[in-house]
Amino acid sequence: MNLRKLILPVLSLILVVLSCKKDDEDVFQAIPDRDRQEVYDENLIEIEEYLATHFFNYEDFDEANPYSEANDAFTIVFDTIAGVNSDKTPLIDQVTFKPVTQDGIDYKLYYLVVREGLGKPVHSLDKAAVLYRGTVLDGTFFDGAVNIDENQPFNLTGVGSIGGVVAGFREGIVEFNTATSITQNPDGTTTFDDHGIGAVFMPSGLGYFARPTSSAIPAYSPLIFTLKVISRTNTDWDVDGIPSHIEHPDGDITGVEDNTDGDLLVNFIDNDDDGDGVLTRDEVQQKEYEDDGVSPFMTKAEAVAYYDNTIATNGENELFVKTELKLDNTFTLHTVVVPQTDVNGEMLPNYLNPNITEVLE
Repeated sequence: MNLRKLILPVLSLILVVLSCKKDDEDVFQAIPDRDRQEVYDENLIEIEEYLATHFFNYEDFDEANPYSEANDAFTIVFDTIAGVNSDKTPLIDQVTFKPVTQDGIDYKLYYLVVREGLGKPVHSLDKAAVLYRGTVLDGTFFDGAVNIDENQPFNLTGVGSIGGVVAGFREGIVEFNTATSITQNPDGTTTFDDHGIGAVFMPSGLGYFARPTSSAIPAYSPLIFTLKVISRTNTDWDVDGIPSHIEHPDGDITGVEDNTDGDLLVNFIDNDDDGDGVLTRDEVQQKEYEDDGVSPFMTKAEAVAYYDNTIATNGENELFVKTELKLDNTFTLHTVVVPQTDVNGEMLPNYLNPNITEVLE
């Protein structure tokens, strides 16, 4: 960069700023955000009008064989119900909605399930890899991913200084399951099988509200994301060995019902969940498997299959944690054994039982 080219504009800017009258200072004051309930009421009308006047290319999807190879490549396209498309079924007749409470507002979040997916369910505390396309209601594109290597997987929920995704995106993703397999093809392309496919229509209060991250998004704009949910990954926010979604299974990350010891920390960010003075990670047992007893795991799928078929049914309450790619291109399976004790006829994990303080090696 030629620094001399900047000198004249910079000097001009300084003169302009110095010459401004005090009365002009009000021009630079921040504009306060609009009332969230008022904005939501407007957004809901906009979204429902869109759903009533638009359709998706459902005729290109084989409903008789939803998990066919052809459907694996299906991409949602929206269009207006008009002209030759006047007889199409509107989205409003095909979507579902669920309540999502945020910032004191009870939002209605609409989502479209083209197919749910046959893989693993996604939890709000997971990381997830997703192919997506984001637009505003007029179809203007602002963000997307056609490959899961693009800064993924996402943290669905932000904790501490680590950011997550907007609430509407997260709450849409958790309505789908992942792919059953991911195949790297010889030509460099990737094939995803049996993944969840759908879309979510969110009011701005579940998106970016007054502060969009893209110039393509006007403030207070409802958003649309089409989704292909590919994979999920456990998180362990308090590094205690227990996957976070298991420590907060209802997914209500603002609730207190999963705070066993009643302190200021819910279980998934509490390193002593039952408050018995013994750290949770010392009340469970970490385990690793580098092979199936005969051969090393050459793929992630082999390690996962070994867990599903052998470890998960061994009666030890042994939970899947992750798979790890090693330098020799084999995989290690990581699990955690969670001892339990019968309490009034119900099996309770020891790390949630303050009466048991046994430390495991």
